[in-house]
Amino acid sequence: MNKERKVIGRELSNINNALDMATDHADELKEKLNKILQWAEAYPIDAFPEPDFKKAAIVLKDNGMTLDAISASNMRHVLNGIKDIIGT
Repeated sequence: MNKERKVIGRELSNINNALDMATDHADELKEKLNKILQWAEAYPIDAFPEPDFKKAAIVLKDNGMTLDAISASNMRHVLNGIKDIIGT
């Protein structure tokens, strides 16, 4: 009976340790998600209205650039920022 209690005690300790680790990991993930959400809210539409993409495409084309290249660059920047936040 005493041996069984020790085994059960060890198992409960292992379960508690695993739960503590999972809770810490969940907290870390929540913090990372909050950073991403803050970044997503950093450019409100009222402060940064949507541009006239047709005009922008003309201006860019007249200067040897494309809207697709600008968009791709912006997306790489955003995705690299998210990668930095999540640590990959």
